[in-house]
Amino acid sequence: MIIPLALALWALLGGAPVDPGRSLQEAIDAAPPGATLEVRGGVHYGPIRIDKPLTLIGVDSPVLDGQGQGTILWITAPGVTVRGFVIRRSGRSLAHEDAGIRAEGAPGVILEDNRLEDVLFGIYLKDSPGARIRNNRIRGLDVPEAERGDAIRLWYSSDAHIEGNETERGRDVIIWFSDRSVLRDNRFRGGRYGIHYMYCNESLAEGNILEGNYVGIYMMYSRGGIFRRNRFLHHRGPSGYGMAFKDSDEILAEENLFADNTAALFLDNTPRAEGSPVRFERNLFAYNGIGVLALPMVRGAVFRENVFWENEQQAAVQGEGNLQANRWEGNFWSDYVGFDVDGDGIGDLPYRSQRLFEALTDAMPALRIFWGTPAAQALETATRLVPFFAPQVRLEDPAPRMRPPAGILEAVEHAPRHRIPWIGLGLSGLALAMVGWRWLQRIPTGPARADARPTSEAMLEIRGLRKRFGRTWAVRGLDLRVQPGEAVALWGPNGAGKTTVLRCILGLLSFEGHIRVAGRDIRREGPAARRAIGYVPQELAFYSWTVGETLAFFAALRGVPVDAEIVEALGLAPYRDHPVRALSGGLKQRLALALARMGDPPLLLLDEPTANLDMAARLEWMRQLQALKAQGKTLIFSSHRLEEILELADRVVVLQEGQVVAEVAPEALARTVGLQARLRLSLPLDERDRARRLLEEAGYPVIANSHGLTLIVPADQKLVPVQQLWAAGISVQDAEWELSEA
Repeated sequence: MIIPLALALWALLGGAPVDPGRSLQEAIDAAPPGATLEVRGGVHYGPIRIDKPLTLIGVDSPVLDGQGQGTILWITAPGVTVRGFVIRRSGRSLAHEDAGIRAEGAPGVILEDNRLEDVLFGIYLKDSPGARIRNNRIRGLDVPEAERGDAIRLWYSSDAHIEGNETERGRDVIIWFSDRSVLRDNRFRGGRYGIHYMYCNESLAEGNILEGNYVGIYMMYSRGGIFRRNRFLHHRGPSGYGMAFKDSDEILAEENLFADNTAALFLDNTPRAEGSPVRFERNLFAYNGIGVLALPMVRGAVFRENVFWENEQQAAVQGEGNLQANRWEGNFWSDYVGFDVDGDGIGDLPYRSQRLFEALTDAMPALRIFWGTPAAQALETATRLVPFFAPQVRLEDPAPRMRPPAGILEAVEHAPRHRIPWIGLGLSGLALAMVGWRWLQRIPTGPARADARPTSEAMLEIRGLRKRFGRTWAVRGLDLRVQPGEAVALWGPNGAGKTTVLRCILGLLSFEGHIRVAGRDIRREGPAARRAIGYVPQELAFYSWTVGETLAFFAALRGVPVDAEIVEALGLAPYRDHPVRALSGGLKQRLALALARMGDPPLLLLDEPTANLDMAARLEWMRQLQALKAQGKTLIFSSHRLEEILELADRVVVLQEGQVVAEVAPEALARTVGLQARLRLSLPLDERDRARRLLEEAGYPVIANSHGLTLIVPADQKLVPVQQLWAAGISVQDAEWELSEA
């Protein structure tokens, strides 16, 4: 009796190895509550369920393999620990939220030292408070961004500690309806939202690395957040915020680093309650497009002892207004031009953000293409010489510091460094780097009209283009030569590097390699080279002027008269006195094209120009571009629409992860990259069954839904099923499709 009892106690308390003759699920089912099971190596197939308190310890990295079906590991009991496993190949159903690990009704779950690979959702907790998620490595499925799940999701799971994890290729890390969470020393990169809080109170995030997402941290409808010693690096894309707050109160953000973000900080109705403390103290904002971006109704936020170092704009308002209703106290501003007579380290004059060009870019971000050019500098000089034209003060710091607050760099340096190196050399190193960059960009002024040299050279020549954001390569060794009059399309998934290439051509980003436009080096002869370029961005924003005023302003910046023929050809003449904000999307796009053509540049760059247009406006836009091509203009454009590439492009450069993977004729694109179309057909209710039978007989796999039918077809044959239905006398009320790679 003694030996069996001893073995039983050892199995219960010390860890019993799983019997190799049993499956892992059988061992779990046979184990008593509270037991510890050791799983030594091998591959075990899911789904696996744990419905009692157990501890599973993986030795020699045993694999839990979901075989591409459903959720791999389900936990539905309190007090479960899972440690040391490789968990891979979940299902791909967003509707069923297939996950690597899913815990429901499982308080106190501990998940640590696991590696999750090729999973849709990584770790998903629902109604499971008190979790400990530590030192896991989570890598999502290699699928288009819209089809990804969240790397970590907490839903009604308060008091969680998420520490030392790394995620990649996930959608978000979501903390929703979960109070008192602690996120510490994690690294979240390559997603949409690094961390997304919604309806969460008393949250703490410290020492985290948020890198290369669309947004680092976004907190909405929450109260009581502390964000300390985090690093927000290289957030670009549609939003590009390092940190953002919407309708949140009682916030403290201190000793964080914000570097190379489109906008380091974004505020929307935060604080939402009058008198609620929202404080940003001792943070470092360096080399961002905008340091602080806020809606004009934001009031009551406090900015104290921060360093604003060489941001393109230190602060900006989204729309019309200013930030005077917030408190700015004792910050260091790298563009402050005051003095300190008494030597107390505080400027004797207030720091005021009051630049006309910055005020214009608040409402018209597209104007950033002129940043640092003689035209913009002349505009600022004019406002100083003729104060009548000076814009209102955007913000005022009554006691700006002459030097950064003592210890701020050291405080930021104390953030964990075991996973990412410090990106700078201190403020003196940053200053030296900026001076050197500006020296490289110095150029002589010249005539404002596009003046491409008479030459047999290519209109655009790119050799060895490389661009890196931190440790992430956006473009790696791109070579491209475009002849005058050519139309070249850039194709690739989001993140492939298309927009980065266009921004490098414009000279808006530093880069390695060589770019020449119309025979001019974009670095050494930047403004002269840019005069040969017209640019239409994907996102349009205009100041609150009429169409005529907008045309006149841009023409003045270019130093050319408004071209009445272009205005007439684009159908804008009847709208000269209309406010731009009242125009339709198609008319705004025509206006953007008119602005890009100011000065008659021979090269047009277009970044997803039809992304926000309806079908009619898109067809009109394509007619305009075809006419420009017929006139001999050189076009370089990015697009996700195969039909546009077939109609316009002479050749297609296919990008993936910053590298050219193919260069093909437009008609070969679909076959080269394996494009397929998900076709959605809206049909009369009484015709759906007959339509389904006809399509299935033609060899199409068909899925029926409440509106019609969905089927997958080759991208270059997406209209064939519609034609087959029409030939059979079946009315197709509407057809929509989206492209994806097979």
